[in-house]
Amino acid sequence: MNFLKTLQNPFYVDLRGLALIRILLGLLVLADLIIRGGDFFIWTTDDGVMPRHWLIDWNSPWRWSLYFVSGHWTWSAFLFSVSTFCAIMLIAGFKTRVFSVLSLVLLISLQNRTPLLMQGGDSLLSALLFWACFLPMGARYSLDSVKNSLDPIKDHHKSFANNHLSISSGAILIQAMSVYFFSAFLKTGAEWQLDGSAIYFALHLDDTTTGLAQYWRDYLWLTKPLTHYVWWLELLGPLLIFTPIANTVFRYVGIICFISLELGFLINLQIGLFPLISITSILFFSPSHFWDLIERKVVLEKKKKLIIYFDQPCGFCRNLCLILRTGLFIPYAKIAPAQSVPEVAKLLEEEFSWVVETADGTRTTKTKAMETLFRCSPVFWPAAPVIGLMNRWGDRAYGFIGAHREDIGARFETLLPIDRQYKLPGKISETSAGIILLTVILWNISTIPDWRKSFSTNDKETAALKIDFPSFLSPLLRAVRLDQTWNMFAPYPTRADRWLVVPALTNEDNLVYLSSGSPAMNETKETELKNINVFENYRWRKYLHNLGLARFEKFRRYYGDWLCRTWRDEERPELRLQGLHIYQKRQKTHQPGEEPLPVTAKRIWRHWCNKDKADSIDKQIDLKLGIAAN
Repeated sequence: MNFLKTLQNPFYVDLRGLALIRILLGLLVLADLIIRGGDFFIWTTDDGVMPRHWLIDWNSPWRWSLYFVSGHWTWSAFLFSVSTFCAIMLIAGFKTRVFSVLSLVLLISLQNRTPLLMQGGDSLLSALLFWACFLPMGARYSLDSVKNSLDPIKDHHKSFANNHLSISSGAILIQAMSVYFFSAFLKTGAEWQLDGSAIYFALHLDDTTTGLAQYWRDYLWLTKPLTHYVWWLELLGPLLIFTPIANTVFRYVGIICFISLELGFLINLQIGLFPLISITSILFFSPSHFWDLIERKVVLEKKKKLIIYFDQPCGFCRNLCLILRTGLFIPYAKIAPAQSVPEVAKLLEEEFSWVVETADGTRTTKTKAMETLFRCSPVFWPAAPVIGLMNRWGDRAYGFIGAHREDIGARFETLLPIDRQYKLPGKISETSAGIILLTVILWNISTIPDWRKSFSTNDKETAALKIDFPSFLSPLLRAVRLDQTWNMFAPYPTRADRWLVVPALTNEDNLVYLSSGSPAMNETKETELKNINVFENYRWRKYLHNLGLARFEKFRRYYGDWLCRTWRDEERPELRLQGLHIYQKRQKTHQPGEEPLPVTAKRIWRHWCNKDKADSIDKQIDLKLGIAAN
């Protein structure tokens, strides 16, 4: 009997946790836009390194993008602006499902427009946003949920419980753990499963590691056990976190283990937002016990008498009070019409203002009332002194709003109809989520090239056991970027550093090393070349890394065209380029205890800004590099 009491359904999510994740997803989208934004002209316009006409032909027909409508910078800037607005609305929880879908559409459009910048974190972010469209992300602590908190202590939880169990809740949890579970099956190399050298080799990829990683990466007594720990955690952690017996305990343990793993990635590998996106996905498992504790200790323990009075005929005033109570996390605050208390009604008429009353009977109005509410908030209390300093300007703003409240209220009611009850996803939504979930699971299973090798370290040659994905279902997943492969450092970490060097010839026949995404690179800067810090951001590092791969060879032409058009010497801006060569430098990672291996170089591209002088340009570049003519 006691055994049965410990059973819990492992596929639920907590609505309060979804509120936090909604905010984090919006912030991650904003962060991604900021990182890309400085170079949006380069990445998303026809004058950049990936013109539309070429990208549309190169891409799969299912890789659609709103950025393909126009290649002008104004269209890209417009889409960036719309994406920013949608992310802010998602954070606020205003029409959450609508703006979740719009954010997803715009994110997929941006990812399909910039395929050379893609990494695993981008795939995970779009997948999380996709499943968020099926979940009640705005059910708690959002503008959408204001109606559900008319009586905050009772009615806030009466409409539906905090524990949300549905097909879509199970889907988002399975998605979060698929990243680790299928990654473990793809890590078939001896470096992971036998000799434990995977972390050693991963941390010797100098273009992605931090200074901290370079400090301890040669400590084999540490890297070997950590390698085995990571592999076993990725394999068994997802199974344990879905255990129905004492699920709350296993959720806590799983969250601690996986978040600590991601924090390790964050401080040792400069891979952009990927660890933060992964941490966000893990927070879907935060148990209701945790949120009950937070609500009790942080919110309700601060419960004091707090009353917000509004002018009864003003529906806009009441709604604004509801929004403030929800947004400031003060659900215990009572909202009442000022006319219900004669003294308060008199104060309202004298000050032409709302009134806030605290436990000691102090009543404040206008900006001071707002300062009082912020001071009572368990989250935003640090902002209270700032609001206090803005008292004079705040009172003027309040006076303007009070004088025009009827007009403002009418517009407010149109944009934000508070009296609509928040609704949970319906049967059609859940059925669709179930079908797509099964398809995604099958896709992930099909990414394993040989299931026999995943369970055996035997080197004996046998026929591969692979489960194929039905080709007719592929467009469904490709269209929404759910065609995912979690092959980070799989089947083993790359054993060599690779980077590009671009010597070019100016119109004065001088040799220069081009600076683009990283400082000018030459033979005297070998140690600098392999440090991530030389790149402007991780998007540039990913782009230049991919440019060296055979799969993206034809993109080099457009990179060369862009350099010819845009390169300028800072001291002599009148100089132009005649042509350039792209060399790929490579240095194999040495075995533990051995000396570093030599750097090799291979020319992978020749480009001429003036094609009429191609032969002459090549000869001069080779001559200045000291390369003998063949």
